[in-house]
Amino acid sequence: MSKFCANGHQMEDSWEVCPYCQKTGYSVGPTSLPKTRIETDAGAAAAPGVAVARKTVLISDKRKPPVVGWLVAMNGEQKGEDFRVRDGQNTLGTSPEAEIVVRDNTVSAKHASLRYKEGKFFLTDLDSSNGTYLNDGKETIAREELKDGDTIRIGELVLKFKCL
Repeated sequence: MSKFCANGHQMEDSWEVCPYCQKTGYSVGPTSLPKTRIETDAGAAAAPGVAVARKTVLISDKRKPPVVGWLVAMNGEQKGEDFRVRDGQNTLGTSPEAEIVVRDNTVSAKHASLRYKEGKFFLTDLDSSNGTYLNDGKETIAREELKDGDTIRIGELVLKFKCL
């Protein structure tokens, strides 16, 4: 079983003091603090007498689904920013609970949903105030299949879609 300091850093069994935060004491079981692990630079060849770069990273209890595509903001405050589209359902909106959070006052809290299922992408409007549009369409969409290179307009924000 792994050993962790009071701050959640993973420690080797022989350590009594955490080398990262200099705290004494440890726990060997579940703790309420986030757990971390030590990562080393796998590509670095350790020369004699030279330390290999190491860093502490959080151990995520929940693995995120794989990235299957991207959205890139083409205008607005976030112009040029890209957003990962993951396997399954991705909600687009201004709500902090959305998987893809945008900053635009013409976008609803939960504006639209982008779902990847069985190799296909589907864009669905979630009864937004200002509608969801695909490419240069003048009519709002309810649900449409997305293709690589499509543009999505939610409110006044335009996003370019790229699938992997």
